[in-house]
Amino acid sequence: MDNTTKVSCKAFLQTEGFDIPRQAVQDTEWVQKPADPTKHGGGLIQKGDIAWFDTDLFGTGPDWQQVRLDDNTLGYVNPHHFAPVASESEP
Repeated sequence: MDNTTKVSCKAFLQTEGFDIPRQAVQDTEWVQKPADPTKHGGGLIQKGDIAWFDTDLFGTGPDWQQVRLDDNTLGYVNPHHFAPVASESEP
């Protein structure tokens, strides 16, 4: 049995549904575990970067929402730091 293939498929399934693009309106951070006070395993999302939100809202309250980053990493962000992506056809 090839465990690498099994893990890869599982990771793909976890990122399904994250198809609502939202753009960072300010520099902000993402974390892997919002309850971890050291914020180990996170990073910076720069203003203008896109994060992909799930169609079903879930997270750890109003301060954190799970998203998929461009590299398919799943993390948590402050949803208030994001806005809908403006359409190119809008003035």
